[in-house]
Amino acid sequence: MLQKPWSLDNKQRYKSILIMNRHWFFKLLIVSLLAIGLFGPALQVKAQKQALSTEVIEVSMWIDNVYGFSVKDKTYNIQGSMLLTYPQFIQDNLKETDQIAGANIIDLLQFENMVEPWNSSFTPLYAVPKLLADKRLAQGYDFSGSFYSNSINFKNYPFGVLPLSVVLQPRVGASGDIGRNLLLKVASSGNGLGSKAGLSGYELSSWRFHNVANQGETGLGSQGGKILESIVFEINYQINAFSSVVRWLLPLAIVMLLMLLTPNLRSSLCSDRLAIPPVVMLTVAFLQQAYRESLPSLPYLTFLDGLYTFSYVVTLAFFLLFIWASNCMDRVDAKNRDFLIHRIDKWDLRLQLVSISGFGFITVFAFWRF
Repeated sequence: MLQKPWSLDNKQRYKSILIMNRHWFFKLLIVSLLAIGLFGPALQVKAQKQALSTEVIEVSMWIDNVYGFSVKDKTYNIQGSMLLTYPQFIQDNLKETDQIAGANIIDLLQFENMVEPWNSSFTPLYAVPKLLADKRLAQGYDFSGSFYSNSINFKNYPFGVLPLSVVLQPRVGASGDIGRNLLLKVASSGNGLGSKAGLSGYELSSWRFHNVANQGETGLGSQGGKILESIVFEINYQINAFSSVVRWLLPLAIVMLLMLLTPNLRSSLCSDRLAIPPVVMLTVAFLQQAYRESLPSLPYLTFLDGLYTFSYVVTLAFFLLFIWASNCMDRVDAKNRDFLIHRIDKWDLRLQLVSISGFGFITVFAFWRF
């Protein structure tokens, strides 16, 4: 029996509709998988961040004593105290979490620039945390330890500012231990410096206790905790300019002044003029060696290095000039002797002026860079 034409058309139309729907279904499936692969992790991280609320720990810090500063190691010892104010939630989680030894708020924090944690000490001020009127807890600690400052720069040595700091931040993995993000905040009161915070040879310039920028994620630790923010107690010392001049610049200035005055000797005293530059060269070398022994190995030149380097150049230039003048004086006849002496004196004066200008330029440039 033959099929009716209209029934055959309906079947073909139905098959074509099914084929089109399958194509759209596969396209939609592919697009969905791509979207999940691209935006799924980001959405998951965002959801996790939103799921973790933030707990704030307010910190007050008082620095009692700063001593034992080592220029070569950039280390120094600090004694001080700090007061931590935090919510009851953190204390409850400290007691319940087995991963944390004890139940101390200090176990959630760390000094980022402490050099030898095993030689440091933390003494609680209270046997148990104090309950405040706003239902928050407070615990204080006396601490002492050796710290390191990476912001010390010796380019302007023996002048410039000496920045020392104490950096406090949440311990790696602390947020994962308590199930909340930890945020350190500087308290509005209770911060300051004691009377023993001065350093020998330095003058206290300024200090501040403040929060620093977000440091981002870290993959260290069992929980991959997040360091939201650090707080920094900065102490800036001004190097005593008068003592630096007397100790380092005055000896070099006296030696180079003798070198600059040597051309004032008569040109006929060739042997005396030739004997002075080697002595000056050795003296400058010894002065630089003594100064360099007080500094660590640096990948750059300091202000004093610039002066010493130019002193070497000036001394060598005068030595070469004296050699040339001595040879000319030996070969010249009596008729042209006065003319040669006048010519040598002109070159002596030119080199003196160039040397003085060079020292002045280096000094002005260094103070402009300060």
